[in-house]
Amino acid sequence: MRNFLRLSWLVLVCAFVFGLLLATVYGSWQPRIEENARKKLQRGIRSILADADSILTDTLLVDAGQTQESAIIYQGLSKNGTPVGYVFTAKGTGFQDRIELLVGVGPELKTYRGISVLFAAETPGFGDAIRDSAIFKCQFVGAPMSPPLTVIKAGDRNKTDDAEIVSITGATITSEAVTKIINQRWKLLGNQMRQGAAGSPERLNPSGTYEGDL
Repeated sequence: MRNFLRLSWLVLVCAFVFGLLLATVYGSWQPRIEENARKKLQRGIRSILADADSILTDTLLVDAGQTQESAIIYQGLSKNGTPVGYVFTAKGTGFQDRIELLVGVGPELKTYRGISVLFAAETPGFGDAIRDSAIFKCQFVGAPMSPPLTVIKAGDRNKTDDAEIVSITGATITSEAVTKIINQRWKLLGNQMRQGAAGSPERLNPSGTYEGDL
């Protein structure tokens, strides 16, 4: 043991110093990381609920297997207080890494309003198109929430009135992962959202600057 300490003291000291430096850097950047994440969430909500004059939030407790999970629902309202749609987060596993989405649904809870990608680290040039491809994402606008979404490899990418989503060329697995994540999340939240959600006072003003704490 003494020989080990005598021979490896420099390695141990370096490991301690580098660990301390990493912790310091992470701590100094953490507020900026959190702020950027908050802004990205805000932009994603606004992109889906662009016609909303204000946005309320509500937290639902849902059964997720053997545990209960808190789910935040963002409700968009018109100037006269009429709901224009809802947004919720959905997470799951893609081809290479996790995928995090914002999913918008209409006020009648019958059709989707669209999606926004919060995080995806899929294959560059293929799977990462779920983040940048307007053609792929636009297929979810107006798509019915029942039956569940399915992926097909070829078809009319301009159709938005059916549950069939044409996959991204070369990224069928990622495309299927997105629809699976959405279907599973809606299955979990659907019943409670149909019962109605009462919003809390946090709001987005018409310019999109959040006035509460996302």
